[in-house]
Amino acid sequence: MLIRVFLISFLVSLPFWWGTNVLGEKLENFFFWQEISQNPQIFTAQVNLEKTLESLKPFRTGEVENLEIEAKSAVSVLIKNDGTSKILFEKEKNKKLPIASLTKLMTVLVVLENYDLSKTVKISKEAVSQESEFGNLKIGEKFSVANLLYPLLMESSNDAAYALSEVIGEKEFIDLMNIKAANLDLEKTFFVNPTGLDPDSLNELTNYSTTEDLVKLTDYLLKNQPKIWEILGTLEFDLYSPDGIFHHRLKNTNELLKEIPQIGGKTGWTPQAQGCLVLVQKAPENGGIVINVILGSENRFGEMKKLVDWLNQAYRW
Repeated sequence: MLIRVFLISFLVSLPFWWGTNVLGEKLENFFFWQEISQNPQIFTAQVNLEKTLESLKPFRTGEVENLEIEAKSAVSVLIKNDGTSKILFEKEKNKKLPIASLTKLMTVLVVLENYDLSKTVKISKEAVSQESEFGNLKIGEKFSVANLLYPLLMESSNDAAYALSEVIGEKEFIDLMNIKAANLDLEKTFFVNPTGLDPDSLNELTNYSTTEDLVKLTDYLLKNQPKIWEILGTLEFDLYSPDGIFHHRLKNTNELLKEIPQIGGKTGWTPQAQGCLVLVQKAPENGGIVINVILGSENRFGEMKKLVDWLNQAYRW
């Protein structure tokens, strides 16, 4: 009997307590908006605080020690969705250094902005004489400009780079590279060839840039030439001539493609430049993209992996 009375009393009281809670919420909202109407600066300050906190993301945790990189120069930059940027790591980002085959990021840009991609290119003796460990083409082979972009980027083929420059003449091509660098405000970047190869003498000029300038170039390519990153993210590609004949099986020189989730990367190495690497990733939480650049490294893949791992641990996204 007592249990029955308790249950009836409980059920009867529910509307009262529910009404009390709703009334409390309504009163709380009423007083909140009354305060805002009388002191709008409170609302403005709150909005500004939220915007400020958002602009500061990601946050450096302080729980992880600073990163030590042996490379001569390195930088990691977050390009946010609103176009603003934030440096996450830097070492000598303004130091001018030889860039080896990272040169080909400008080579391919000049091609894409000035060439008919369907044009057929015949590989010359001069092209195949370029020093190269990968992407060795053969004299007399014919490929479309579009297909030559694959050995150029995936295998960093010096043969392909030179062959593409021959279409308009090597000197004219290099002029276009430097004009484009100037147009993009790459103030510490200069090119003397389309390949990135070291000069015959140490007294001669070589292609040089900075990690900071290379971030600018990479950002421009991402926004304006997405085809480049489709190629750079490709592991293997079968190269055919315009008549449908198979010639080469290409393999990407980026050893981190299978290890690190990325949009793509570009490798480079010469005795003078040492190891160079650009690697682009999507930022966590759909927060934009992260551009990582390393120049002058004796272990470009190991140091890039170290940098990427450090970013994941040292920041809260």
